[in-house]
Amino acid sequence: MHTLGVITTLLGLILSIVGLIVGFWKMLNGGEHAEVWLALVPLGFVGLLLGVTLTQIFRKQ
Repeated sequence: MHTLGVITTLLGLILSIVGLIVGFWKMLNGGEHAEVWLALVPLGFVGLLLGVTLTQIFRKQ
């Protein structure tokens, strides 16, 4: 479970960063699908929270 927590944390971080960068870039350049990219940010935060929680609960000993 510790490994799953680490993977989920990394995926959440990647989703948040990509969502912010691409979403704001598309929004500033008049892209029509900026909302879709910005919607990845809350999902990334949920992934980060779940990953950190799993990592702390099932800490390697």
